[in-house]
Amino acid sequence: MSKKLIKLVIATVAALVAVLGFAATSAYAAEHYVKGPTVTVSGNSLVVSWKAAGLGNTVETADFALTGTVTATAQCFTKSGNPVNGVPKTDTTTVNTTGTFPVRNGQVTGSFTVSPLTTLTCTGKQEVRILSVAYDLTLTGDSLPPVHLSN
Repeated sequence: MSKKLIKLVIATVAALVAVLGFAATSAYAAEHYVKGPTVTVSGNSLVVSWKAAGLGNTVETADFALTGTVTATAQCFTKSGNPVNGVPKTDTTTVNTTGTFPVRNGQVTGSFTVSPLTTLTCTGKQEVRILSVAYDLTLTGDSLPPVHLSN
């Protein structure tokens, strides 16, 4: 190979590496979730949590919204853990909540709590237990792609 051809190949490879490096850096810097969103059920509540990054250092707050439905089935149980006679109760909650969260160093950590999952009340010393939870939710946030959460 001639020296001229070798220089051309080296210049082309160097330019390609520079372009790919810039594209990778730009993609990494874009708004994205670094943790979650995750959905957990605790007692009579459902919690959606997340951490997002790439929001920039000039942004002070970020707005998020959680919309959809949560359906919970619950039943009364005795103190000894036995289900009380009767049909379990199913409640469906429509979720439409928004919040503004502080941004620090281009990152935001947030959560929404849906509560109560059931309105069932028990008599005497009986306790309410959640038997199952189904959800169909969408989390949206400033400049972030919407995330569909379901089970």
